[in-house]
Amino acid sequence: MANALPQLDFMSAVKLALSRIKEMDGRSRRSEFWWTALAIVIVNIILSFIPIVGPILCICLWIVAAPLMIRRLHDTGRGPVLVYVYMALYVIMQILAIITYFKAKNATTWADIDSAAGTGALSLIVTIPAAIIGIILIVFWAQDSQPFPNQFGPSPKYPDGVQGQQPQYGPQQYGQQPQYGPQQYGQQPYQQPQQPQYQQPQQPQQPPYGQQPYGPQQPQQTQYRPQQPQGPQQ
Repeated sequence: MANALPQLDFMSAVKLALSRIKEMDGRSRRSEFWWTALAIVIVNIILSFIPIVGPILCICLWIVAAPLMIRRLHDTGRGPVLVYVYMALYVIMQILAIITYFKAKNATTWADIDSAAGTGALSLIVTIPAAIIGIILIVFWAQDSQPFPNQFGPSPKYPDGVQGQQPQYGPQQYGQQPQYGPQQYGQQPYQQPQQPQYQQPQQPQQPPYGQQPYGPQQPQQTQYRPQQPQGPQQ
């Protein structure tokens, strides 16, 4: 079983994330991600009380945090596509919210109010797929690190990469024997059964001239000699 490195504390996780703020490659473990995400949520709550400027700063903050989200997905063996889709929907949602705010503030007629209400409804429609993708991402981000090196780099949590080592299922090279998993101590490796070899029966050889053949012999017929006639007895 692989030895896991100790978890990062709050300050260590935030410092590590800030040092890799532009790094899109590599992997980030859960402690680095969740402590930094907590700091981002706290800052967003504070910025939400600032009109106009607050939503813009929230957008910039989440865009800056996108590399960390991508590295966390890399740590679970997944690509960055869901993060790109979520960030695009989030930016659109925030822009529509800002437009709705300005329309509602400058509305003087019922037509302006209806226009602001339509923009707000469109923002809510964009929120639905963004929320679904966000839930999926949270499930992926909550998963443990892959304990073996993957296509995005070595594991930041399991440096030895022993536990759950990914098996190789690639095509076998010519001349290599197939492997059927790790062998336990004392067990013989798997060997294919040998096919029995059948030999053709040999034809009986004729004995040399003048020798009796081997094997059972046919019974010889009794030869009868004709008796010669005897003369009259005296």
